[in-house]
Amino acid sequence: MPRNTRRTYLLFGALTLYILLQFLWWAVLLVRKETEMAHLAMQVKALGGATDHPLDASRAMRMVVGEGMVFFALLLGMLFLTFRTIRRELGLARAQRNFLMAVTHELRTPIAAIKLQLQTLSRKGLAEDQRAMLHSQALTESDRLGLLAEKVLLATSAEEGVLELDMRQVEVMELMRTVVERAHIQLAPNHMITVDGPERFTALTDTQALRSIADNLIENAAKYAPEGSRIAIRVEKGQDGWRLLVSDEGPGIPPAEQARIFERFYRGGNEETRKAKGTGLGLYIVQRLVHRLGGTVNVRQGAPHGAIFVASFPDR
Repeated sequence: MPRNTRRTYLLFGALTLYILLQFLWWAVLLVRKETEMAHLAMQVKALGGATDHPLDASRAMRMVVGEGMVFFALLLGMLFLTFRTIRRELGLARAQRNFLMAVTHELRTPIAAIKLQLQTLSRKGLAEDQRAMLHSQALTESDRLGLLAEKVLLATSAEEGVLELDMRQVEVMELMRTVVERAHIQLAPNHMITVDGPERFTALTDTQALRSIADNLIENAAKYAPEGSRIAIRVEKGQDGWRLLVSDEGPGIPPAEQARIFERFYRGGNEETRKAKGTGLGLYIVQRLVHRLGGTVNVRQGAPHGAIFVASFPDR
């Protein structure tokens, strides 16, 4: 646990303990005062005077304890809600910190590569094949920067609920083959990507949203699956809709993390020691886009290993 987080929890714990001890102390004083008042009322009564104060000390104590228990329950509820809010905010702050570290790393690499390639291109005496190779590499890194900017903007639009869809009849298999051609160059150049499904299949959907869903699922698979392994894309038609499945041959996702992988900024492990690159936005974007299209998305374990992401869409 980071030092700042531990310090916050300790401070909150100390404050909570102080409040509870103060409450118990005032409760003891109040019970003591009520007991003294009851005894004083009895003495006044014995001397022939009149008083409205209860003469039974135990009754007064029950009244104080009863009201005190109600206040104590409200106090505990307030402290619990406060603690849960603090924990959520600390978790979000930690996720945002990891996101900034990831984005910084993702930006630094292509920017440095483009700078080096441009510096090399400015040299005299380079052969044409070398110039062509450097030019191609610079374009690839520029595309990488563009994809990252597009992902951040798309995540922002998804969070603010301003995603606009252009629903039309789309040839899904043709779109998936186009996605795979692009992925072979930009997203997963070191993996074997296959497409399986009906020869032709048309669905009412948004082209850009469906392409982003497939791109992010392929990119996520390429991050964690070993180089040279297979990433399989499959389109299945059903009675109530159709499904897009993306499976890989990586280590899979632990059951404890499967419920959280679609959260914004969430990435398993520590950002400073993690080998896989990323921003923690890809699967979040996938979930928001799938929901926007009226579908659902989940993940399950592959056999014998790997992960299978299943995006299900209704017939429209």
